[in-house]
Amino acid sequence: MRIIAAEPPAPIAHPPQVTPASAQAVEPARTAVTGGTAPARTPAATPSVLKPCDRPVAKPALRFGDPAGFDRMLRTKLRGSRAVVVDMDTPYPAAKEAPAPLGAWLNEIAQSGGSVSVSPYCQKGRGFGGFFAKLFGGGPAEPYKAARKYDAVLHVDALDQVVTQVEFTPRKSKK
Repeated sequence: MRIIAAEPPAPIAHPPQVTPASAQAVEPARTAVTGGTAPARTPAATPSVLKPCDRPVAKPALRFGDPAGFDRMLRTKLRGSRAVVVDMDTPYPAAKEAPAPLGAWLNEIAQSGGSVSVSPYCQKGRGFGGFFAKLFGGGPAEPYKAARKYDAVLHVDALDQVVTQVEFTPRKSKK
């Protein structure tokens, strides 16, 4: 006795294509399989689930969770000449103003000629209309003097449109 392998199931996502039958075409006879188990059907494909993206900087220098001690800690970190990454414990919407006192630090960077830019990650970024207009909140300038030597990059999760990290980078000297 000869056993013929079962035909694979047609893909569910694509409808079967119908080809016109010619007048002379003959459909082959189907042979039943006896004495065995039916071939297992492959399960239908499940939709992919969006996974959260890793933040751009794996080991930030500071965490923004307690605004009370944030000014002192950031001022100390900015006295060096290295980049300082602040990780947001609670990300804030990219279209909204930065939470106090972070907004005052970003404002000082912008007012002293530095740049505050946005760097989307995880997925292609979408529009940031009106983002910079609301970003810079006021506050006394002198306590944030250390920021005058830095630029800032806001790392935005493009999928959720929230700022998850703020990176302060030393400004390049202008020649």
